[in-house]
Amino acid sequence: MKPEVVNHKNFNLNTNLISKNCLSIISKLHRKGFQAYIVGGGVRDLIQKLDPKDFDIVTNCEPGQIRKIFKNSRIIGRRFKLVHITFPDEIVETTTFRSDSKDNEGSIEVNEKGRILRDNSWGTQEEDVKRRDFKINSLYYDPFKGEIIDYFGGIKDLGNKNVTFIGDPEKRILEDPVRILRAIRFAAKLNFSIEKSAKKIILEQKHHLYEISPARIYEEVLKLFLSGHAEMSYKILNEYKVFEILFPHVSDVNNEFEDFFLTAFKETDRRYKVGKKLNPGFIFALLLWPKIFKKSNISKNINFRNFYQSISEVTRKQQVITSVPKRFTSFIKDVWMHQPRFQRTGRKTLRFSNNLRFRAAFDFFLLRHSIEPNLKNDIEWWTEFRTANYDKKIKLLNSRGRKFAKN
Repeated sequence: MKPEVVNHKNFNLNTNLISKNCLSIISKLHRKGFQAYIVGGGVRDLIQKLDPKDFDIVTNCEPGQIRKIFKNSRIIGRRFKLVHITFPDEIVETTTFRSDSKDNEGSIEVNEKGRILRDNSWGTQEEDVKRRDFKINSLYYDPFKGEIIDYFGGIKDLGNKNVTFIGDPEKRILEDPVRILRAIRFAAKLNFSIEKSAKKIILEQKHHLYEISPARIYEEVLKLFLSGHAEMSYKILNEYKVFEILFPHVSDVNNEFEDFFLTAFKETDRRYKVGKKLNPGFIFALLLWPKIFKKSNISKNINFRNFYQSISEVTRKQQVITSVPKRFTSFIKDVWMHQPRFQRTGRKTLRFSNNLRFRAAFDFFLLRHSIEPNLKNDIEWWTEFRTANYDKKIKLLNSRGRKFAKN
């Protein structure tokens, strides 16, 4: 395979965005006589004039050798060994070129469906590039030579705004079904199109996502919805009928909640763009709300028994698909269980407004208005109450029909 080698000056890359830690690792590997490149998303985003979230390194130096060269490193992974090189402000992921040969017995383990269970067979750059998932992620960049190495036309795909699999899409998806979510994520993030031939295959093979560990699916859901492209991710997930795989117990009521989701995800993307903190628990509270809403009848005459039962049921079922950490399931339940408190006031209202979860619950309450117009008056009252001083809060509470004495 003869790659196209392109000078980075052709793209006017902002090399100031490249991690200094990443550069120091590559430089040291070069001095030790090894090849080393920035690969994948870091190269792609630099070409696209985006600020890369992180930089991954690939080298012909094997994990054990990397560990000896960098004392601030550790080998992780069972399915695929890689090395984390740790700095005070960053962890740089460093991998070894993978082989595309199945002859190295014991290094590559594949199940009867073609899924790669373990892959620790090392090879050359030419072999490694065949193992990568998408052409736009198969670019290797040597920042010191200023060269971008392109084997499969990844640069062309970036220009044409395409997400194209390397090799047969069906085989690549069966090797690792998470590639379905990765394809959707890149399409959403970059505003690209997924290759047409892959759509039918994704529709046919999406159920294999159930065979992936809930921990991996959880991480992919966070990347889909907490990286500034939640609205587009939601739209593409629905287009490819993958949303119903990730959240099967809410899919039967999904169509009724289109406005709710779109409003919520637009706000999520806005917060991301202005640098506001995003809580994974909040995004799952949004994603799972439809079933709670329907079963409890919270908008009209809430059935508290159904309300609490549905909270328990929905969170338990979701854990089978996405293993949400306990600290976030607690947050999710708090946000939901505070919702009825916004539709009534009483002696505990002042204390509620000082609750640790009040702000998150209030933000969630605001988003509900997109599908519950009857909340308009309550929202206006709580918006005024939230920012009022103590005396004003007492007056507002008294105006709701009860007399509250000042302390």
